[in-house]
Amino acid sequence: MTQGEIKMSGFWEGKEPCWVVVGCSKYVYTKCPAYLNQEMPCWETAYTQCEILTGIRGECKNCKIYKLYSIPKTAHPK
Repeated sequence: MTQGEIKMSGFWEGKEPCWVVVGCSKYVYTKCPAYLNQEMPCWETAYTQCEILTGIRGECKNCKIYKLYSIPKTAHPK
């Protein structure tokens, strides 16, 4: 691990976390419940910085993070 690199745990282990994908600054993501409660995904966390900064609760099902990580990728037989 390099200096400044964050060790992921819980839900985000092995994944690119929402605060990286969205491009949150360190000032923002270090105060975000999604960052502080890494054991669960951001869409299961109340009052994320995305919600606080915009002042609205977004539809998680429309979010790129939710679409990327909410549904397990499984192979469908043909």
